[in-house]
Amino acid sequence: MIRFSCLTGIPEMTKGLVRELRVRWMLEELGLPYEEIRYPHPETKKEPYKEQQPFGQVPYFTEDNLSMFETGAILLHLAEKHKKLLPTDETERAYVYTWLFAALNSVEPYMFHYFLLKIDPDSPESIKSKAKEIIDGRLVALSKELGEREFFGKSFSITDIVMTTVLKTAGFLGTMDQYGNLASYVKRNESRPAFKRALSAHEKLYEVKA
Repeated sequence: MIRFSCLTGIPEMTKGLVRELRVRWMLEELGLPYEEIRYPHPETKKEPYKEQQPFGQVPYFTEDNLSMFETGAILLHLAEKHKKLLPTDETERAYVYTWLFAALNSVEPYMFHYFLLKIDPDSPESIKSKAKEIIDGRLVALSKELGEREFFGKSFSITDIVMTTVLKTAGFLGTMDQYGNLASYVKRNESRPAFKRALSAHEKLYEVKA
């Protein structure tokens, strides 16, 4: 049985932004059954949780004797194992890999940094302004690359799962208003039945009392 960790007792504003949603979405796309392991947020910051996820984050993922963390790695593992949501053509697969890691390394950390600055009332405006400037530069590049295409690739892939969830943070921060193609991209991917099922299950976590 596939199992992964998720959080309870976290602020309402994080709904739809926690990375565990990516794994749910992938599993729903694949039609695989799974079991969630719920942890109150403080429990993930200490042992024994950190034996599974040394950074105290969600999710960690287990299946039989396999145990892993990092959503990009988990999605790659599942896509390769089940031969879905990855191109078979070498060149196209390399393109998808490139934008998968771009989402994780060149976009998401800056989004998260700005998110932390936005919710901290003591953050200097000059620092927040610089952080937003960096994000705008990333969004310009993403918008240009996507153009009028539907996906970051010829068809929907694991890259679009990650990129959509990263851009959801941009939407929450109010930084995507001028990038119509990116906003349409997120809306289009969120209309997928698998995403809707995953989001519905994810939102139930917020009904659990801490």
